[in-house]
Amino acid sequence: MSELLGFAWVLNLDAELEMAEPSYSARSRVLAQLERYGRGARALLGPRDVLLDGSDQTALGQTGRAWCPTPRALARMAKAGVKPEPHPSLTVLQAVNHRRFAADLSLGLPEQRYVEDRVKLDEVLRKKERGWLLKRSLSFAGRGQQRIFGKVDAKQSAWIDASLRRTGLVIEPLVTPALEVSLHGFIWRDRRHELGRTCVQEVSDRGVFRSIRLTRAGELLPGEERQLVDAAEQTAAALGAAGYFGPFGIDGYRYSSDGRSAFCALSEINARYSMGFVTGFPRHPSEISLE
Repeated sequence: MSELLGFAWVLNLDAELEMAEPSYSARSRVLAQLERYGRGARALLGPRDVLLDGSDQTALGQTGRAWCPTPRALARMAKAGVKPEPHPSLTVLQAVNHRRFAADLSLGLPEQRYVEDRVKLDEVLRKKERGWLLKRSLSFAGRGQQRIFGKVDAKQSAWIDASLRRTGLVIEPLVTPALEVSLHGFIWRDRRHELGRTCVQEVSDRGVFRSIRLTRAGELLPGEERQLVDAAEQTAAALGAAGYFGPFGIDGYRYSSDGRSAFCALSEINARYSMGFVTGFPRHPSEISLE
């Protein structure tokens, strides 16, 4: 069994950047950021697992596993003489990690939408005198986001145009989360899925992950927990129908709107491993096999 042999891991935490641009090559600043994140991601490795670090190491006899099985991750496994575990195609990975996939489920903020046209985007920005958050389609850890307050300046306009030349943008009201939560799950190749336990996570004001723990009794209101679980169930079904299998997680949050508490059940889908998977899923990855 593969879980007895152990896994040879590739922790390609910049997978979204590769999915957005296959010719992508990490710059030194990104590499330094990934190194900081990577320390926490190593909790995904079991006692018999090894980390493929990009050197000339080999890991014969072990099954390859990645944070996200992109072509670069698979190439690193091949270089180490490792056969990857079954995995979705790049086309599927790009589709389900694209922010449009989550937006089309209509489980996010009420005014959230996906736009591909600058004219339509400007119409939305002019609707209300409020802050807006724009998100590029494939990004991670708070990257690829722009906050808009009032009139769009020249630098913001250039960023918007560059984003729209690639693909669309998600636009949503800029709100301040009071409680950020997540729920992790796993989808098998026959489309069965299993959900884990609700978690509270701490992130920076720019969306950079800091820590995660299980929710405490009463921390999530019953209605909020039900919304989060329902969103995870719908997400799992949509991912399976799109051809995805493997780990996934969704993020949500409680926030204030017009002086009242509200809940966003789906702010983001991560169709890959994530920092919170070990905490939020009842089994360690080393106990799960896709063979």
